[in-house]
Amino acid sequence: MIQYEVARLAVPPVPAALTMVGPNPTASMPNSNPFNIIGTDGNDPTTGTACGGTGKPAVGTVTDTGNGTETAAQLATDSRNTLINAIPSNRLGNYTGADGCTPDVQNAENVTNTLFSTVQGLSSVVQNVQNSATQTAQSNPTVASSCAGISNCISSLGTDANPKVTVVDGDLTLSGNVRGAGILLVTGTLTYSGNFGFDGIVMAIGSGKIVANGGGNGQFNGAVIVANIGNNSGCSTGTQPCYSTNPTQANLLTQLGSPTLDWSGGGGNGIQYNTCALNLAANAPSFTVIARREVTY
Repeated sequence: MIQYEVARLAVPPVPAALTMVGPNPTASMPNSNPFNIIGTDGNDPTTGTACGGTGKPAVGTVTDTGNGTETAAQLATDSRNTLINAIPSNRLGNYTGADGCTPDVQNAENVTNTLFSTVQGLSSVVQNVQNSATQTAQSNPTVASSCAGISNCISSLGTDANPKVTVVDGDLTLSGNVRGAGILLVTGTLTYSGNFGFDGIVMAIGSGKIVANGGGNGQFNGAVIVANIGNNSGCSTGTQPCYSTNPTQANLLTQLGSPTLDWSGGGGNGIQYNTCALNLAANAPSFTVIARREVTY
């Protein structure tokens, strides 16, 4: 008799609607009144009913090690202050969360799973998501309604009825009315404009860069993680190390680098923490075999 053990990908619990992982983040936040990041739990994207989960901070910061002068916790607080300073002074009230701070941007060092706060932990998340991927593309794939005859193409980022696990080893650029559901992992730079939105969890883990251009009305329901763990010093010359296009252990940084969030576009989009959408993400991966054995019967 042959026995198989199967399991689904287990995504660690997120500490905030938006989590910026690493010291000294680079951030530009929009001066748009409809734009907001909300950490209190939202409504089911499909039914509109309240999800009823426990809220989180709007934005959380975390890092892995100190720098010899400050501890990791102090560096995470420095990152928190950097992000607060990046928010236009007349938009501080647009960042709300579970604890009622204004803005609700918090040091999440003591409440973050180590899988989301260390280079090795985040690398294991990347590897596990890759192993559970519904579809994998290389840098700068074509996004089309049909991929017939098109190489390196993504036809859909998933729907609430059919969530997917999408992995892009490299950069991904999206524009227009693109929407997805499930898990989206981009190891290079995620760039988008227009009405891009997503139900589930978006992970910019690798280069740790998100760039949003222009206004739009898309909405992120679930959570967003931005983390710089990749040694990309060889990418410009097409050599290794280049983690964004070759996410392997050999191309990792020794400690977390600085994440980048350039959200110069505004509009009515933003991030809404949503446990219903995170459940979509949890159910997006199919079962994979983790062990196999033969038993005399």
